[in-house]
Amino acid sequence: MRSSNPQDILEQQELLQKLIDAGYGEFVDAFLSNENLVYTKKARLNKSGACRVLGCKTKELEDIISACKAIIDPDGDEATT
Repeated sequence: MRSSNPQDILEQQELLQKLIDAGYGEFVDAFLSNENLVYTKKARLNKSGACRVLGCKTKELEDIISACKAIIDPDGDEATT
């Protein structure tokens, strides 16, 4: 679900840059370049598709996602995700 609101776009870019700066650039690129493989039609994560794209196991993917969530929202507030 993409927003056309300039403020939302800027916030999304800042969050992506945080992840890239933290060393998750390959992960971000893989997800953005393969949206049709890593997300369902209802914009939910397709873990098996993401694992195939990244060449990792489910547990590794879950660890990466947890680390990224901690970077994006260090306080653990779900409101920003």
